Amino acid sequence: MDKSTMSNEAVQVVVRCRPMSQKEEQAECQPIIKTYPSRGVIEVQNPKARSENEKTKLFTFDAVYDWHSTQQALYDETVRPLVSSVLEGYNGCVFAYGQTGTGKTFTMEGTKEAEDGQGVIPRAFQQIWAHINRTTGVEFLVTVRYLEIYMEEIRDLLKTKHSKPLELREDNGQGVYVTHLHSQTCKSEADMYKAMRIGNHNRTTGATNMNEHSSRSHAIFQIVIEMAEEHSKKVKVGKLNLIDLAGSERQAKTGATGDRLREATKINKALSSLGNVIYALAENSAHIPYRDSKLTRLLQDSLGGNSKTIMIANIGPASMNYDETIITLRYSYRAKSIKNQPIKNEDIKNTKLLELQQEIERLKQLIEEKNRGIELTGQIEYEVSSEDEDDNEKEEKVKKLELSKVEVSELAKQLKTLENQMVHGGNLVDSVKENESKLEQQRLEIAARKKREIEIQQKIEEEEENCHELKQVFASLQQEVDFKRDKLKRLYARLQSVKQEIKDCHEEYVRSRKDIEESNDQASMHLRKRFLIIDNFVPTEERTRLLNLAYFDDNKDNWILNKEQYKLARPIAHNYRRPISDYAVQYSQNSSKYRGENILDLNLDMPLRTTREYTYPAVCPQIKAFVSNLLTQENQNNHIKLPTHSMSAKNVTSKLEKEGKYKQAIRNIVEVHNQKSRQNSARPVF
Repeated sequence: MDKSTMSNEAVQVVVRCRPMSQKEEQAECQPIIKTYPSRGVIEVQNPKARSENEKTKLFTFDAVYDWHSTQQALYDETVRPLVSSVLEGYNGCVFAYGQTGTGKTFTMEGTKEAEDGQGVIPRAFQQIWAHINRTTGVEFLVTVRYLEIYMEEIRDLLKTKHSKPLELREDNGQGVYVTHLHSQTCKSEADMYKAMRIGNHNRTTGATNMNEHSSRSHAIFQIVIEMAEEHSKKVKVGKLNLIDLAGSERQAKTGATGDRLREATKINKALSSLGNVIYALAENSAHIPYRDSKLTRLLQDSLGGNSKTIMIANIGPASMNYDETIITLRYSYRAKSIKNQPIKNEDIKNTKLLELQQEIERLKQLIEEKNRGIELTGQIEYEVSSEDEDDNEKEEKVKKLELSKVEVSELAKQLKTLENQMVHGGNLVDSVKENESKLEQQRLEIAARKKREIEIQQKIEEEEENCHELKQVFASLQQEVDFKRDKLKRLYARLQSVKQEIKDCHEEYVRSRKDIEESNDQASMHLRKRFLIIDNFVPTEERTRLLNLAYFDDNKDNWILNKEQYKLARPIAHNYRRPISDYAVQYSQNSSKYRGENILDLNLDMPLRTTREYTYPAVCPQIKAFVSNLLTQENQNNHIKLPTHSMSAKNVTSKLEKEGKYKQAIRNIVEVHNQKSRQNSARPVF
């Protein structure tokens, strides 16, 4: 389709503010949000304002919903017209954006307790199947897919066992798509609910200080509806992407550490890439950085592509979240100026519905041919039965007939299975269909009327501001001076507001740049580590060979090795017992740590001693002399004879005997001394 004939349609931006949470009330936070739903205006009070000019900030959107709004009102006024367009063959996208803990998952999925708490996704199921049930003469094929982007890896949520991360591909016909993504055919609303429950069970969540059930991944629920009139080869295809983004967060508030911190880094990086894409589209930049993250690549058709898009920005009213609220509102305000070019997907040839129809026709013809063959075989057998035949020939013919019947029954089962995959519209009573159609039309008219009212109110306010000066009539020069003074004050306040916004944007830019620099430093550290491993453990020849085989794949956003069969040569030993790299051989001359045989003799570091030698009690010299005299007298009394060899008398008695007697005498003296001490408290002389 020629781009000149396409109609531009702006991205519809809706802001929803949740009520104050219990934690925020306990922290004595003040509400800073004022909403004006009839005008589509939201007012933010700056708790850090230094002057009156910086105190309030106004933002205008397509619709604004406060904490008193209901899920039904949000869906009927905003999302229902989009789903109706999808049922006509357009591509549609609804995604929730905002800080963590602002109610994105509640807006998209809702709660299970009450029917009024159902979110956008369950209500879209109801609208789709209500349309199918009241549409006659049309065949539908409805398939769903559910995926998440966790840690920049794409996972299939409809498969309980995750094998490996899926990859992105880009095709001129299909655009950006995910390879090997499981598609589930749905025949009723209950099948869609079942798929959503399975995906939510497999989705990655975690607890932080700001949200007990924080979504740690970006989830995308895709519905593909193929529509074809009966006995027609023209097919319309409508695609609806329902996206629940993970919330942006800061470590200081969430208290994230370890895995939670790494998850938050990846989430903030993807959302930062999304903000850059929104900014580039709003400024009509020549280059749109879709490839910075997998999230922006999947949203390529929804932002600046051929899709009708609704952005639901969720914010919190507490003063402690002022910075995050302002950032969300600014990004959302920029997204208002993005222009899409929605195209109706008609006369699509390569569709699964056409393949099913062709397969059904082929099976029907095959069954008819088999049935005709069975009838002819039965007639021939009846005619020949009167003639003389062998029993073996009759048994063979009976077996062939039975096999043909079995084949026909198998083909009939296949035909029934394929027919069950398609849904035929018009299952309701005619009167109920008519009432449902009228009710749907009235809802769409009410939503369109309310949208026009908000647009007219915004235009009136803009015209009044521009024409106020022209309508003013002055009776005197003093009135003109006062009027112009007031106008100057308003313009000065607007100037200060713009300056403050520039300052806030610069501070946010500095914070983002700091985060990027930290991520870059961390990536550089990992890169240096890998280079050290390569230089020390990979031979030079093999490193060159691998670099020649590697190439960068834009679709996978990663380096890939060619699928050529090559053999890794064993490293050379270099006269060592074990092989080492050339780099290690070069540096082993100066440093022994690079040697393959790096065995060093080192002295053991002995531990500090924790014991000491036993010391005998101190004995005075008089006692030692007295004991020596006693020992000498005892030896003399025993008449010990000296040996004939030349040995002094001191060595006559063995050394062990002397030591034993000496210690025994000391113990006796000590015991006597202790007894005297107990009898007399006086301190002994020696």
